[in-house]
Amino acid sequence: MSSKTVALMGGAFDPVHRDHVYVADLCLKKGFCDEVWFMPSPDRWDKTINASPEDRFAMLEMATSYESRFILSDLEIRQGDYRGTYVFLKMMQERYPSINFRLLTGADSYETMPHWRDPLNFYGTEFNGELLMKEFELIVFARAGSAILSPEEHKAKGYASMFWLGPKEGFVGRYSSTEIRRSLLKNRGVCPEGLLPEIYRYIIEHDLYGA
Repeated sequence: MSSKTVALMGGAFDPVHRDHVYVADLCLKKGFCDEVWFMPSPDRWDKTINASPEDRFAMLEMATSYESRFILSDLEIRQGDYRGTYVFLKMMQERYPSINFRLLTGADSYETMPHWRDPLNFYGTEFNGELLMKEFELIVFARAGSAILSPEEHKAKGYASMFWLGPKEGFVGRYSSTEIRRSLLKNRGVCPEGLLPEIYRYIIEHDLYGA
């Protein structure tokens, strides 16, 4: 029997911004989980990551330190080769059998999830995203340009439960790491909207993103 429910929030966090922290706060307030574990990803085959794992981890540590139910983990960074979300969740399930893990992700990622795969087992149509959706519960938050999702329709497809965080539930996603990096380049000397002041200072002090 599960001792607690944990929302796993993976991603590059390149850099972490206010929406990352706010959606995690909302998960706790809604009772969707007992803790949120932030899992910064290692360098990936499918995505250009600008800051080092060490810098991204340090910024996350600063942004999440105020809440004891936010747990920062380097397990995914330390696994070496990036294996994708399903393989990582299975590993976490084996390592912590008493915990019920829910994947916390954005609606834009949800749209592509059926085509997720293990990069080390990359053969044409050999996807594992649907296995993830069948075996693990999801918490999905709204993203600009993505459809509003229905937990009932998700479950009707034979998937595990899904919990939705959209405008009606109190979440309107406003920020993206990509736009923040662009703003840092374009408006030097100005902290972009959505970036915590202490994270901005870290970026300047460590000469990240061309700021």
